[in-house]
Amino acid sequence: MPLSRLKSGTAVLKDARFRTFFIGNTVSKLGDAPVPVAFSLAAYQVSDSAAGITSVLLSLWVARFLMVAPGGRWADQHNRVTMMMTADVLRIGAQAGLALLVLGPIQLQSWHLCVSAAVYGIGTGLYNPAQLGLTPELVPEERLQEANGLLSVVADLGFLLGPALAGVLMGTVGFSWVLWLDCASFAVNLALLLRLRRIWTPTRHTAAPAADGPATAEQPADDDRFVAGFAVMARYPWFGAGMALWFVVSLGIGLVAVAGPVIAVDSLGGTGAWSVLATCLAVGSLLGSLAVVAATRRYAWRTAAAAVALGAVLQFVALALHDRMPLALVGAAFALTALTTAACGVIWDSAYQSEIPERYVSRLASVDNFVNSAGTPVGMLLGGLLAAHYDTLFLGLAVATALLCIPAAGLAAPARKAVRP
Repeated sequence: MPLSRLKSGTAVLKDARFRTFFIGNTVSKLGDAPVPVAFSLAAYQVSDSAAGITSVLLSLWVARFLMVAPGGRWADQHNRVTMMMTADVLRIGAQAGLALLVLGPIQLQSWHLCVSAAVYGIGTGLYNPAQLGLTPELVPEERLQEANGLLSVVADLGFLLGPALAGVLMGTVGFSWVLWLDCASFAVNLALLLRLRRIWTPTRHTAAPAADGPATAEQPADDDRFVAGFAVMARYPWFGAGMALWFVVSLGIGLVAVAGPVIAVDSLGGTGAWSVLATCLAVGSLLGSLAVVAATRRYAWRTAAAAVALGAVLQFVALALHDRMPLALVGAAFALTALTTAACGVIWDSAYQSEIPERYVSRLASVDNFVNSAGTPVGMLLGGLLAAHYDTLFLGLAVATALLCIPAAGLAAPARKAVRP
């Protein structure tokens, strides 16, 4: 991957508005990186059981899931930067309040962690749809793929470094400092978002293209309810088909999170095998994001749909046939799946940010988050309930993914001409 291509892909950072947004996002994401593992360790220390970890994770997930719908609706109605600032204030309150409890005389209990996680989840549910709607307002359409790729690289770095950072911080300065560092990262992001408000004027509610047709009684132009996002999907069949494909991919991610360690320990060499596979996922995801940033052209969702389906099918088949495959081959499948999922996820975001009218972007982003947030826990649930049937589950997912790829790719728009100067 030539450095010149990466340099060209980062040209979008020359714009002061996106650069301000990107720096704040980077600091915030790196501050978040150790939090999931640190919370899990703290929950286990407090409760001395796996149930404590489960309750904290469920508090975070349920709160975030419930806020996805109103978060997207409010972001489409109001200033998206203001929504993101509100979300960060909530997350600072969640982390700072818990940090004070850790340092205070009151003994920390599981429900304290659950409340903090729930408030944090609410903030995240508000922040993400607003961010996805803001990005196409800050950069020209021809640079949208690179902008999303850079944001994805930061997320992948956090995913890769997070466990190690959590282990070091928890073993040295302790849980409270993980929380204070996260608060500090949100404060930096808040300051930069304030600066962004001064140097950028939002363009709100751009008129829809003529191809969208006039508003109807069932879908009036000023219908700002979350359910209106699903009505918009009916006018963009490629988006609905893509969401169906991503749901199955997300379901597979949840299933792999539960079944992967079991298969690794029982059939691929023990706990060390799962560490290898998890590393393959992290490295593959990072390489996928970097590949999009360094790409010499903007790829269409039609191509990406086929690529992400191929990667997922290879992983599912490798896990279904794990008894007949060496660890190296399974690891290669994991890395390829993570690479295609990360790269094609950026292309997917860029596609609907470009093709969907601006007034609906955050709501459709919340639909996207809603569907994916549902798919992963469903996969986890299947992994827990059907442990004796992993081979059948993975083969079934491989078939479903291949079948859903046909409408997802077939309904999508063809590739555009290269736009990179």
